[in-house]
Amino acid sequence: MTRLFICLFLLFPAVSFAQDWKTFDQSDILFTAKYPGIWINKIKEGKRVFFTSPAENESDDFRQNINISVTTNPQYGAELKIKDVIQDIVDKVKGSFNEFNEESRTSFKWNGIDAFEITYTGNTKSGDVISVRITQRLCFYKTRLYLLTYTALKDGDAYAATAKQIMNTIKFKP
Repeated sequence: MTRLFICLFLLFPAVSFAQDWKTFDQSDILFTAKYPGIWINKIKEGKRVFFTSPAENESDDFRQNINISVTTNPQYGAELKIKDVIQDIVDKVKGSFNEFNEESRTSFKWNGIDAFEITYTGNTKSGDVISVRITQRLCFYKTRLYLLTYTALKDGDAYAATAKQIMNTIKFKP
């Protein structure tokens, strides 16, 4: 029985990734990504790309989402380095939430480029106060800022592993 459990545990990521995954690759958007076919993909104002989860159950009113924006500025990556601006970015984000709590901040390589991943929780300041957990990835590549934001409820997130898989498939275009 233990062997069966271990085998199923080890195969779970492969099985979940073997589901109906689609490839996002639009010529005027500066990255590609893979996402589950049951997630909704939309491009919004400013070419921000959103991947939105399905409902977790019939009473689920909140949809986890990953949004990715790419901004171009000649200073990005040349005069400005991500490690030098990360604290300013966190300070600005902090002002958008009540009860802001930074859970983690990690430097890593994203597409071989220096990047940061920050996870924080807080309550939205908008009319309906919602406790959320947000993970952001930031990276300067060439003269572009890649900003990925994953938003989920603070307590309970059935799509955390799927979101991580999506985030790990993102490839920058030259």
